Amino acid sequence: MSDPIRIGIFGGFRGMAFYDSVMETPGFTVTAVAEKNPETRNQIKKKITPSTTLCESFDELLSVGVDAVILANFFHQHGAYAIRAMEAGVDVISETTAAPTAGEVLDLVECAERTGRKYVLAANCPVMPGPAEMIRRYQSGELGEVEYAEAEYLHPLGDSGNEEETAKTLFPTAAHWRRLLPGTHDKMHSLGVLIAATGLWPKRVTGMEIYTERHAARLHLKNNKSAGSVSLYEMDNGAIFRSTGCCGFGPAGKWYRLTCNDGTIETTRVDQDRILFRPNDAKFEEYSPDSGMTEAEMATGHGGADGRIWREIAQYLKGEKEPTFDVYRAAALSLAGIYGFYSILEGRTLDIPDIRDKSAREILRGDYRTPFPTDGKAPTIPCSIHAPLK
Repeated sequence: MSDPIRIGIFGGFRGMAFYDSVMETPGFTVTAVAEKNPETRNQIKKKITPSTTLCESFDELLSVGVDAVILANFFHQHGAYAIRAMEAGVDVISETTAAPTAGEVLDLVECAERTGRKYVLAANCPVMPGPAEMIRRYQSGELGEVEYAEAEYLHPLGDSGNEEETAKTLFPTAAHWRRLLPGTHDKMHSLGVLIAATGLWPKRVTGMEIYTERHAARLHLKNNKSAGSVSLYEMDNGAIFRSTGCCGFGPAGKWYRLTCNDGTIETTRVDQDRILFRPNDAKFEEYSPDSGMTEAEMATGHGGADGRIWREIAQYLKGEKEPTFDVYRAAALSLAGIYGFYSILEGRTLDIPDIRDKSAREILRGDYRTPFPTDGKAPTIPCSIHAPLK
């Protein structure tokens, strides 16, 4: 019997959502969990088995010895830590956007090419029941080729009535990434689903910020007072995709639609797990698809999607299948958000460099413009056109 694949988890607040799934998968074990927050570490101690080492830093996690790491740390730090892991001979599972700046996107891709390490984006929305069924039916070919698509991700923060707890949990410091996140940057739960469904690549983008003074007044916990953003993408087949980023208004939910030559398929507005299938020349269907998830997967977060995406990642790490979001497609998704924000800042439509083209991607080199404080340095661009850089 071969030794199990040793997984490290970096960031326990989100990363522990994968712990049970990894430990219950034959051929895998969680060797180490790294978490710097003492309160969170105390909670983790109660859950992990004696075979899992609890660490305080990424360096300590690597020193324990891992074959792959799940990056569940701060949103804007994934690129840097993915590079450190791959340089150390460790495969990478990134739980959110691949990298926050154009330059880091290029650095990440070149590191993966240079080291040959595996990289996968843990995009869980495409495996949720509704999106997964939409993807299956589109890829069957029964609707033809997509011409127009839409994706919305609505996720209000701070409306629970307990503002003190919200601030402590979600906005714990003045420079926390959630206070500064541009409305375009989190595309994994919106545009990511459309890309997973169609396999298309974004070529051009026009971005716009969503802002009203009334909504801004509710967002005093955030430097970015916009309610989010919407972007129009021209894809490589000529289709137009409309996608929000993570929008701060509600009600909370996700919605996806693919409009094709021969009809439309979408998730329903009131239930993202339910499908509306409307061919041009046939009767429409509305139904709840069978998720196909196991009981163990259903017990995990995001309606079982955390467990299902882990299953696919495990198959990739064992060499049994290729991921939907490898390093190139993950990089393209990050660039879609970054260039959407550049479009907002510049007030014009922008071409998105093709990360697969070594000559086209040179424009990314050294472009580390960022709205986030990094390594003790101040941000170099504002987080919103309504939040001037101070």
